[in-house]
Amino acid sequence: MKIKNRLLYIASFVFLTAQLLMLSSVEVFANTNPTVTNVAFTISGTTVTVTYDVADAEESTFTVYMEVSDDGGTTWDFDYGATTGDIGPNVAAGNTKTITWEYTGAENSNFIIKILADDLFGDQEYYQGNIFDIITYSGQDYKTITIGTQTWFAENLNVGTKINSTTNGFEQTDNSIMEKYCYNNNASNCDTYGGLYEWTEAMQYVTTEGTQGICPSGWHIPTLAEYQTLETYVVGDRATKLIDENARSGYTYTNETGFSALFAGYRYNYTGYFYNLGRYTNFWSSTEYGSVAGNMLLRSNYSYVYFYYDDKSHGFSVRCLKD
Repeated sequence: MKIKNRLLYIASFVFLTAQLLMLSSVEVFANTNPTVTNVAFTISGTTVTVTYDVADAEESTFTVYMEVSDDGGTTWDFDYGATTGDIGPNVAAGNTKTITWEYTGAENSNFIIKILADDLFGDQEYYQGNIFDIITYSGQDYKTITIGTQTWFAENLNVGTKINSTTNGFEQTDNSIMEKYCYNNNASNCDTYGGLYEWTEAMQYVTTEGTQGICPSGWHIPTLAEYQTLETYVVGDRATKLIDENARSGYTYTNETGFSALFAGYRYNYTGYFYNLGRYTNFWSSTEYGSVAGNMLLRSNYSYVYFYYDDKSHGFSVRCLKD
């Protein structure tokens, strides 16, 4: 995938019990479009305030991201919680933009923060007759596609630290670390099909419909009604128009919408085993009903789109929908 026009600044800092001390601010790489300058950090108690200037020759608004590592930059999936200020989509060009982050964890000398600005100008990819915009989240590029009035991730989310499924029931926990299963506990399957998540992990342990969950800022876990809206944008053999042309050999899929579904299989909660790679794919919604939650199911040998409620401890795929 192509990545263009993105600025990245990185700073290291140490969290102390009583106060925070910043160590350094270093520019990692720069691109003239857009231009981020005058990045500065101030720390008061547990409040981290980042300021920066951003400008661009073609665009006047940008998407600004923050990524955090708690292990010196080895991984970038630390769940830093909520931020306020000039972060997310539609940040206007200007000076002294501000992001505020309240840190509530323990002392850690290995924290690193990245601030990225992307105008998405020219960041596109052509695939199976569709033109996709590209965004970057947690160090990975994702195709996105507009279908009707909705803008979707055209790939399954693949964020978090891999854990193995070893038993039945819930194994992903509310521990400030995003966790994922990979089919058959094989990391390469996450590279191809994305991660598999329990509902509570995908939602980041809140129950509000349409919550951000493990999606990037400006995106959310779709409601079941939003998946049903997606279905209304296609007619006839609906599932075939949502499925990647290469999802399963011997079958004809058009991927007419660009949704690009793959048959990622699932982690079955009652055994902890994985099933139906290449045959089924389930996408969590943010709609719950007691101990179960809604999801959209596509099957390789059927042209229909199915909607079900299933136990929240299953491991299903996640797609993000733009706010």
